[in-house]
Amino acid sequence: MFRRLRRKLLVSLFTLTALFLVGELVTRALEPGPFSLYDSNPYEVHAKGRGYERHKIEFEGRWDGTWYATNSLGLRGPEVPPSAPKQLRVVCLGDSCTFGKGVVEASTWPRQLESMLTERAADAWTPVVANLGVNGYHGDSYRVMFEELGRGLEPDLVLVGFNLNDFPNAISAVDEKVFRGRASRRIIPQGLRDAFGRFALYRWARQTFYHLRRDQDWANAETFARGVAEGSPEDPVWQLQRKILRGIRDAADEAGARTALFLFPYESQVYLSSYDRTPIDRLRALCDEIGVPFVDLAEPFREAASEPGREGGLFLRGDRYHPNPDGYALVAKQVVDQLEATGWLDELVAEAIKPERE
Repeated sequence: MFRRLRRKLLVSLFTLTALFLVGELVTRALEPGPFSLYDSNPYEVHAKGRGYERHKIEFEGRWDGTWYATNSLGLRGPEVPPSAPKQLRVVCLGDSCTFGKGVVEASTWPRQLESMLTERAADAWTPVVANLGVNGYHGDSYRVMFEELGRGLEPDLVLVGFNLNDFPNAISAVDEKVFRGRASRRIIPQGLRDAFGRFALYRWARQTFYHLRRDQDWANAETFARGVAEGSPEDPVWQLQRKILRGIRDAADEAGARTALFLFPYESQVYLSSYDRTPIDRLRALCDEIGVPFVDLAEPFREAASEPGREGGLFLRGDRYHPNPDGYALVAKQVVDQLEATGWLDELVAEAIKPERE
């Protein structure tokens, strides 16, 4: 009897293992980028500690559903060519939304920006766009990244992509208390969640869970947001953001580059009939105060989301933050449109092709 039971248990275990392996392989094959059998950590510790990690140099591999391929500077994308005549050189600073979590490198907004600028260049000049985005970065990380790597790339333009959870506002509080405060996150240690995250099947299940909770999450977010008292612009946290933004602007000025900034919209801001604009308005006011142009993405995203043929949405499945390839294309287009509307693009190109730069 026990022998028969043991045999059944072994057969069941073998069957479940085989099903898991098949499911894992199939799910991995469906993730964007080259196929990989396992995940490899692409990060190395930075001297400043947590929150300032860098990508390993010339790394290739998959991590948390994203294919990483870094160059000799540890940046996502191809090698950044040295400065040359008739180049418009752009440095993009930001977090995972600039790095392009969940999409292939060609679909990130910096690379799509480069493609759009190349179309406009018509061989008269050459755009060079460097993606300095890193998952988990924040305002001060952007500044340090520019000081240590961005300045040496001799940019003409610095674009900073902030995220809503970079700022002390209602939406970041929602993120912390509604989404990150889930019981599952409190019960399961971060290390164990990270271990699970190495499996494509777990990533798929996680996406499915959040996808099914989408409407509920939006409702919770906006309900909570309406009850959160907004901090004063004179609060120490806002003073710190003001200092960080000024630091990025001043460093770019010293490098002979202009600076512009935008804020990635949060999913509920795009799809709900009404949303909290306080973070957008607060950041716009801060940019006006320090003389940095601000690109508002919320309304263009809302307009695009209502267009026919947008059934797939503008964000990754089950994700509240990261745009999908269509969403990143919209980011790049809005940046180009803003550069053209302000006359900056013509001025930057004229400066790039001046005879004295040759």
